[in-house]
Amino acid sequence: MAPGESILVETEDAHSGTITGPEVVYETLEDVMDRIGGANPVTGPIAIEGVRAGDCLEVHIEHVSGAPVTGFGYMTTTPTLHPSLAAETVICHRAGDRVEIPTARGPVSVPYRPFVGTLGVAPAGDPVLSFRQGVEFLGNVDLPEVTAGATVILRAGVDGGMVSLGDAHLAQGDAEIHRSAIECQADVTLSFGRSDPAATGFCGLPQVNTATEWASVAPGPGHLEDLVRMAYDDLARRMRHTGRYSLAEAYRLLGAAGTVRVGQVVPPVYSALAKIERRYVEEDAPWPSRP
Repeated sequence: MAPGESILVETEDAHSGTITGPEVVYETLEDVMDRIGGANPVTGPIAIEGVRAGDCLEVHIEHVSGAPVTGFGYMTTTPTLHPSLAAETVICHRAGDRVEIPTARGPVSVPYRPFVGTLGVAPAGDPVLSFRQGVEFLGNVDLPEVTAGATVILRAGVDGGMVSLGDAHLAQGDAEIHRSAIECQADVTLSFGRSDPAATGFCGLPQVNTATEWASVAPGPGHLEDLVRMAYDDLARRMRHTGRYSLAEAYRLLGAAGTVRVGQVVPPVYSALAKIERRYVEEDAPWPSRP
């Protein structure tokens, strides 16, 4: 792909399209691996012209359409969540800007908020499974911020970057605490570019930036407490890089106005994102009100 050129990417759901109704049930991740040979498939890799190993790569997410063909997603409940639970699959139909979750008393409607659960570059070293995550390649972080209008910034591990993506969701609560969001197939429109580290303030962690927010992502492995601190530390260094704040001032501002988003608490996998409004950090943005 040439920088700036858009591409529509079709992605499969986390169970490779095998869940077509509530009768298709998986007991555990091991059951998934045994029956279909893997989980969390991704589409790619996509090479970007001019990108070299070590470059900062921009992935612009232009549009995400969840369940464009089937019109539904699904949730899988397993005993790994709680021993009293039976393995079960529920089908969640999309209805315009809502998604319906079946219950014994009738469907409960939640907002349709599609996003890409897994996005990453090829690691420089050994291959990794697509349901893993890491600072060097990002991967399966399940953060709803990775959606239309966001720019994900990663450091390329190999020439071309080699971007892959998948594991889209129609909606997900913080931390994917059910261990399954509303999983779905998706059509994702993307474009790419090379990022200037001097402009982005890249300090080491992947970034997810929008028109209104700056965010740094700390993927596992690691304890959630450590990942939250890592994300905030990276964001503070980025703020210092703008020249507007000392490091101490950046930490104070984050302490007063920062926000944390937890993507996963799916032991042993965790992810966290720290963010702040762009108006606090950009040179051409208006300064916050002062008394």
